[in-house]
Amino acid sequence: MKCRSCDSAIIEFFSLGQMPLVNSFLKKEKIVAEKKYDLSVGFCSECYLVQLINTVPPEELFRNYIYFSSTSKFFLEHCKKLAEELTKRLKLNKESLVLEIASNDGAQLQAFKDLGIKILGVDPAVNIAEVANKKGISTMAEFFNYDFAQKLTREKGIQADLIFGANVLAHVPEIVDFVKGVKLALKATGTAVFEFPYLKGLMEKKFDTIYHEHVFYYSLIALINLFKKADLEIYDVEMTPMQGGSLKIFISHPNNFKISENIESLVSEELKSGFDKIETYRKINEQVKVLKNELIDLLKKIKAEGKTIAAYSAPAKGNILLNYFGVNNNYLDFIVDKSEAKQGLYTPGTHLLVYSPEKILKDKPDYLLILCWNIATEIVEQLKEYQETGGKFIVPIPEVKVI
Repeated sequence: MKCRSCDSAIIEFFSLGQMPLVNSFLKKEKIVAEKKYDLSVGFCSECYLVQLINTVPPEELFRNYIYFSSTSKFFLEHCKKLAEELTKRLKLNKESLVLEIASNDGAQLQAFKDLGIKILGVDPAVNIAEVANKKGISTMAEFFNYDFAQKLTREKGIQADLIFGANVLAHVPEIVDFVKGVKLALKATGTAVFEFPYLKGLMEKKFDTIYHEHVFYYSLIALINLFKKADLEIYDVEMTPMQGGSLKIFISHPNNFKISENIESLVSEELKSGFDKIETYRKINEQVKVLKNELIDLLKKIKAEGKTIAAYSAPAKGNILLNYFGVNNNYLDFIVDKSEAKQGLYTPGTHLLVYSPEKILKDKPDYLLILCWNIATEIVEQLKEYQETGGKFIVPIPEVKVI
């Protein structure tokens, strides 16, 4: 397998084996026909890009999607704050256009619209684009790529002051084509901002960010090499708490902005941490094995005591953990999720029927395994009543702990 950025050979360092598509929830009659695909990760020693060995066609993953970004209160607050920050920093106004790639149901664009800024969304999921358009968020049900950017700029005369993408940069197999499209769709003085889970998370046992939708796991040193291919420049970088630890990068046409000291600082830190060496990544195998043993031992102990355990939320990362660790109905009494689109369906691979969160207070399990561990604080706050009646929480990543 060759690197999708520079065509050099990539070296495999971690495999989760055959895995289901973690956002493909099932009706009971469809369980028997469920497909699984290889989920292995490799490293390019030339451009430092960490990526999946094999990919699933984007059409199969994203045309009908089940994740709606507006379901998390934490995320909506993040959207509002981010829109205010970027509007101020980039001096956006009512004449400016924000183009969001993979805009989902429009949560982030709504925050810009509320500030009086013109917006346009692009998202390949037809079902989700329809929801966004009904909410008044203008959304095109398309994949963003170089061809799409050409149509946007040359046929429609549209270029953006801000191109924004949260958790999309990791999803695009044809990544060089994608960044060349960004170059085309960005105004001469514009900025593109992308936010995505940071590669460092893999070294912190956050292995559950590895799934088929995530083709890439980015370090800054790899991103600098990637954007150079489209004659674009990363001029600033920030760490954010999203998804358990994310990077937010600021990109422009060359020489438009002063390069922040943050760039040199993070590059130096990454090189010191060995992000340019395959040996660093090979350590992940042992770390994840230790984590698995700790969680399984805890669940076995709880079940041996005759106690009940339910799982809270069924996000993509949670389904990876359940499948890779083998946490099924031998350990879990049931699973709940706030998303009505998932309720009444079965989880990928582990085939647990998804219930509404109301079942928690009704059945009162002794423990709740929080699979959306990145927003565990929000979940514990929401379920105070459950905790006050004696319920306990298990947070599985990055360290197994009971609250």
